Amino acid sequence: MVIKKGKTYDYKIYVCGYFQAGKTTLIHSLDPNAMSIEKKLRELYYGKESSTTVGFDLGHLVWARPRENTDGILMSWFEFEKERDEYKDWICKLIELKGSPGQLHFKDMRNIVSKGSDGILFVIDSSDPGSIGYALTLIEESRCFLGKSIPLVVLANKQDLEIALPPEKVSDLIKFETFGGSAKNNFGVKEALIRLLRIIVKEIKQDYQNYLIKEEIQ
Repeated sequence: MVIKKGKTYDYKIYVCGYFQAGKTTLIHSLDPNAMSIEKKLRELYYGKESSTTVGFDLGHLVWARPRENTDGILMSWFEFEKERDEYKDWICKLIELKGSPGQLHFKDMRNIVSKGSDGILFVIDSSDPGSIGYALTLIEESRCFLGKSIPLVVLANKQDLEIALPPEKVSDLIKFETFGGSAKNNFGVKEALIRLLRIIVKEIKQDYQNYLIKEEIQ
């Protein structure tokens, strides 16, 4: 199945995480044409000029698989458009990535941005252990918005830094499946997102099977 232009999204992914975890960098690393509503910080953050999301980040991806039970590949919509003939016999799904502001007082904005999401890609700054408490707060907030059973995968971001906690340690603290990576250097990010997508697909199939069983019983 090949995506047609103007098609609605197959899966919507909510990209969440505490302030300066790297959500915007992650979305732009996957989709260079992503859009962001940001504001420059008045003060230096760890000695550097930076900006923060005050609205949302929005990216578009295509997940292409040669067969059902494969990881396939992730690419931006622009990349897919250039080589779409190569994927005419593949299973192709359109993915929407929506990132939210991480500062705690933006709760109402996060609630709006998260609506309709099929899964959560939660981004943690693994170089800043002090932010993990805030991250746990946002994880629980997200599960309140979207339900406790919402598929969730954690990316322990900034693994390119020597001071970063290893993903296994982050997983021990967070209690969710965790991948190590670096949005800045674009490694580990696609693996985490593909894992999340495969969980979503599996749960959708299970829900459908449960529905058929229920219909037969009735």
